[in-house]
Amino acid sequence: MKRREDEISTNWTTEDSRELYNVDGWGIGYFGVNEHGHATVHPTKDPERGLDLFELAMDLAAQGVGLPLLLRFSDILRARIATLADRFRTAIREFDYEGSYTTVYPIKVNQQRHVVEEIVAFGEEFGVGLEVGSKPELQAVLALTERTDHLIVCNGYKDEEFMRLALMGQKLGHKVLIVLEKINEVDILLKVAEEMGVTPTAGIRIKLSTAGAGKWSQSAGEKSKFGLNSAQLMRVLDKLEAAGKMEILRMVHFHLGSQIPDIRNVKLAMTEVARFYVEMRHLGVQVEYVDVGGGLGVDYDGSRSTAQASVNYSMQE
Repeated sequence: MKRREDEISTNWTTEDSRELYNVDGWGIGYFGVNEHGHATVHPTKDPERGLDLFELAMDLAAQGVGLPLLLRFSDILRARIATLADRFRTAIREFDYEGSYTTVYPIKVNQQRHVVEEIVAFGEEFGVGLEVGSKPELQAVLALTERTDHLIVCNGYKDEEFMRLALMGQKLGHKVLIVLEKINEVDILLKVAEEMGVTPTAGIRIKLSTAGAGKWSQSAGEKSKFGLNSAQLMRVLDKLEAAGKMEILRMVHFHLGSQIPDIRNVKLAMTEVARFYVEMRHLGVQVEYVDVGGGLGVDYDGSRSTAQASVNYSMQE
């Protein structure tokens, strides 16, 4: 008599595996399952060009390469940068938007030099910038390339040494934007800038009432410990106006949190920051950039839902 387990094993197909693990959902063309039931990678999304990951791992093991090991596919980085830029170009055309879009990569996501170098190289034609959140990260970015045409956005804790390093980068020709997140940072920036004889370019991080969603929702909203509320924003503007330095403020920044699963939160935040932008322009602040922090979420489980490991929107949306 045939056991049920044997029957299941006999009838199971690679399509069953593909469906069970929702490979098409989270793989979005970059990953798949071949006729042998092995996981495959397609860095350019071309189904005819791919690697059998099982065979690759076995081949490397036979060569004496120890497991586990990390495999990195640069073409996926290149493709994602190009896709993101293309989606924004499409939206800009659709809505007759007169501004532009710039991707800014936070190097805290992956600080490995070869990864950051590839992002800078792949993103050159799209104007991709970099975001740093500490002095070591800023030092690494300034030493990374002689290019000075991409943005370097400075977030995180800033003391005099950080400000001096950022302004030195500006003197070298880099497009450095120093984001003010605390009221006392205004005084530090103005003091160091005067000592160095530099007119800085600054942004300001605001605290929206719109809360984020998902695992990192507490990094946004009125109770967030990051950013300035409306009253604190006015104090910063008063300080800059009293110093005759209102013109240094060129960017408004907010952070809704990472891995936002519901597009509704993004829409609410964009509506709120638009009001801040308009009011700041009315007050004479020449805002050029609106920096939307947090980035687009990734549909890790492929369910296209509001679950923490998913998102309910496409990149185009």
